Amino acid sequence: MTDSMSNVRLESDGEVASITLTRRGKANALDSATTAGLRDALRQPAAASARVLVISGEGVFCGGADIREMENLDAVGAERFIRGLHETFLLIREHPAPVVAEVRGAALGAGLELLVSCDLSVVAEDAVFGMPEPHVGLPSVIEAALLPGVVGLVRARELLFLGDPIDAAEAARIGLVGEVAPVADLEAAVKAKVERLLRLSPEALSLQKRLIGRWLNLPLDQAVEAGVSAFRAAYRTGAPKREMEKFWRRRSTPSDAS
Repeated sequence: MTDSMSNVRLESDGEVASITLTRRGKANALDSATTAGLRDALRQPAAASARVLVISGEGVFCGGADIREMENLDAVGAERFIRGLHETFLLIREHPAPVVAEVRGAALGAGLELLVSCDLSVVAEDAVFGMPEPHVGLPSVIEAALLPGVVGLVRARELLFLGDPIDAAEAARIGLVGEVAPVADLEAAVKAKVERLLRLSPEALSLQKRLIGRWLNLPLDQAVEAGVSAFRAAYRTGAPKREMEKFWRRRSTPSDAS
């Protein structure tokens, strides 16, 4: 672990890498040092080459950007701070493999932006979510721009203008999170989702992730053409033939059930 990763722990078994925020006493608030640590972890070979990446936090997921640091920023420092956050979230969005958020406690402000930068999420049933920036005199920016596409414009306005927290059930209802699990079962639910991803073609998942990212920035006709290109690219990897052969072998294997 490098010095810049003092608030971040990276673990890997070769296929699955886990990045954990460890600034527990500060609700894993993202100050500049922790944000740099997260960037450094994402760039480590163990994380960059993983087939699945899991992001979590000790105690809570992430309570937001660090207010203690932000209150002393000037305009130049503010831009530097927010660009550093965006660079970090963009690394997650551009990671070639699926990134799963494991959320317990709170995902607020920058923590919610961290969450929506991930591809999939499993959240504890007692988790809370929100964009409290209006309460500290700030607009929600950078990856908050994803929210209208995630939950719809009307609901995004509610979250961004009012800054009120919502619970896990409501977050699931509006499509902000994927799976809600009992607190005691959160790790098992994440493990089950990771295992499902590992059974699928890594080439196909990588192409799909890249394609979804392109869809966010393209009109429909260009998005369709991007899909045609991704379909063609899949055949260059050899994955379709390999996976279809597996499919037919499964179909032809007698079931153990009598």
